[in-house]
Amino acid sequence: MRRTPFCAFLISVACFSFVPRTGAQMTTARVSMNQVGGLEIVQVLVNGTGPYDFILDTGANITVIKRPLLRRLNIPDDGPVSIVTAGGASPHRKAMVNSVAIGGLSVEHLEVNDLDRTTSGSLAGRVQGILGENFLKNFDILIDNEQQTLILDRTSNLADTLAGEHLQISRCGSFNLEPTTNRIVVKLNVRSFLQKPLFFLVDSGSNIAMLYPERGLAWRVTENTQPAALGDLSQTRDCRVQMATLEIGRESIRHVRVVSCEGMTRDKIDIDGLLPTGVFHRLFISHRGAYIIANPNPATHERVRVTRNELP
Repeated sequence: MRRTPFCAFLISVACFSFVPRTGAQMTTARVSMNQVGGLEIVQVLVNGTGPYDFILDTGANITVIKRPLLRRLNIPDDGPVSIVTAGGASPHRKAMVNSVAIGGLSVEHLEVNDLDRTTSGSLAGRVQGILGENFLKNFDILIDNEQQTLILDRTSNLADTLAGEHLQISRCGSFNLEPTTNRIVVKLNVRSFLQKPLFFLVDSGSNIAMLYPERGLAWRVTENTQPAALGDLSQTRDCRVQMATLEIGRESIRHVRVVSCEGMTRDKIDIDGLLPTGVFHRLFISHRGAYIIANPNPATHERVRVTRNELP
């Protein structure tokens, strides 16, 4: 089996154990999110069929669909790939679907990966897949956790209605000299852990903040922590959880649960941690402008300040 470069397809779903309108002229859609197990579920059409429940996952750089659904829709696979998480890699198949749509907005000819029953993990039950960044990058999006809605916009109209500190994001990185694409990585601080900026993946597919410490610093996260368990797509790991304050731009988000797990360290992935979108009341992600706004306000005539972070 030909193996793809590390992080060519990154899936971030991590669950802490605890019929749309159509129309070629549509540019904006507002859809409901349904929270299940701390994960946001949205309804998606695949090749015009459905809707199916998918996990909204800004931390996955590719869309994933369960293998039985691909077979039911007569979508053939197009060769082997490796899905990589911080816990390791596992073999899967890739496929090309004619269209994936949400709220009447579609992306044509989208590459997807499959998942079989043995590696579904958090995708148990009615959930049929993961809506990842290779779909979401075509829109600016507003994740409104208070209203449990997702707004998608193909234009800059949504961005023009929102104000707040623009935090620059990195859209790609590298690991072992191989590229990692379709990423939303932002700089933040966790001063109780380390007195320097860290780079976290903005991740709606996780319901808890994850920390990937460097090997030599892993001991720091064992102080003032409690034991926990974390399940990803294929296994459950022993972890430690603590409460921390995350500083992102001018925002300080207090009392955030932060987890560090055995064997999941910085040398195995191109980021320092995962930032769940659930810690915000609202989060605006501008794929067009390569920035995010944490808890945006309605725009005024004042010019919005742009924060220039040094990103990898």
